[in-house]
Amino acid sequence: MPEEELVLPPEDNLNSSPKLDTQRQQKAREYGRIERRFTYIQAFIIAAAALVLIFGGLSASVAAHLVSHPVWAAVIYFLLLAVVYEISSLPFGYYTGYVLAKRYGTSRQTRRAFFADTAKSFLIMLVLGAPLVAAVYAVMGAWPDIWWLLVWLGFLAVSLGMTFIAPVWLIPLFYPMKPLEDGQLKGSLLELCRRIGVYVRGIYVIELSKRGTAANAALMGLGRTRRIVLSDTMIDRYSIPEIEVVLSHEIAHQQHNDMLRLFSLQAAVLFGVLAAGGLIFSYLGDAVGYNGLTDPAGLPLMGSILFLLLMAVSPLISLFTRRLEKQADEFALNISNNPSAFRTAMTRLTNQNLAEAEPSNWLERLTQDHPNYTQRIRLADEFEKRHSVDRG
Repeated sequence: MPEEELVLPPEDNLNSSPKLDTQRQQKAREYGRIERRFTYIQAFIIAAAALVLIFGGLSASVAAHLVSHPVWAAVIYFLLLAVVYEISSLPFGYYTGYVLAKRYGTSRQTRRAFFADTAKSFLIMLVLGAPLVAAVYAVMGAWPDIWWLLVWLGFLAVSLGMTFIAPVWLIPLFYPMKPLEDGQLKGSLLELCRRIGVYVRGIYVIELSKRGTAANAALMGLGRTRRIVLSDTMIDRYSIPEIEVVLSHEIAHQQHNDMLRLFSLQAAVLFGVLAAGGLIFSYLGDAVGYNGLTDPAGLPLMGSILFLLLMAVSPLISLFTRRLEKQADEFALNISNNPSAFRTAMTRLTNQNLAEAEPSNWLERLTQDHPNYTQRIRLADEFEKRHSVDRG
């Protein structure tokens, strides 16, 4: 493990072709291994605690000391569990999110800023989670036979609402945004949008540099909140053709209706998870001795069942997402007709974001939602070869 902070590589000449940094690749693999190790340890501790809580009678004992109204009791229990989880997870989050991130050069946060962001995330979880728990338990009590269907419809509505408000309300709580100043870059990006036929309400710069070194770009929001977002860490280190290629990839998701396609898959998965989770909970809840669906003591059991079911199907969602991302890469190559800019942009992103160029296959199948660097470079090479043949 390195003892000194790994600094961000120096800015490449924007007119040159950057090479994949072998030293940073070694550090990326080290960083990934350490993060995964801590994730496994934390998961083991949480699983052990959940088993004791559910099958050791502790959950029933805690619930017995709560208020008698099942909805309010469930909310209080949720808040109690959230506080305990946050306190127990804080050492892991601090080490991986601050100590390691500083050591490997991916964070510029101060310790104070790290804890401030952690507190904000926790408060947002409470503000959003408590009403959702109350709504779920109210629905369970009123419609016990079809609660899972009504909860599913409610979650779909909440997800759509979050897509609208996240760029305006949530993301700026952590990363300030400001309109991109007039100039050559803004003109080029607006012309790109016009040429493709996509409407946006503005181009914004998101200030990632105050917290980290990673670069990113996105097309965020829906309707009136739709906007192009570029990180300040990208604007200063990438050429205009490279930024255009990256943005073309993001615009492709809208042109291909990828948000709707992914939302539809996630909705179908959630439908099955809630339906199956309800059946499993009825069986295990009776075996443990819980008093029906609305017994607040069953909250940890229900949460564990839904979490495990979602984890079981997550590789399917990752596979689907990687296919959408590959199609977006192909769109970007066709729109830009600039495989060289695509390659240099992917190389800069991989170097700058300390990403593994080619993670292990099992890790990719389970967690990766983008093609890896090697696959993306191969795609650009194949595109260039096909078009060279066509021109010949």
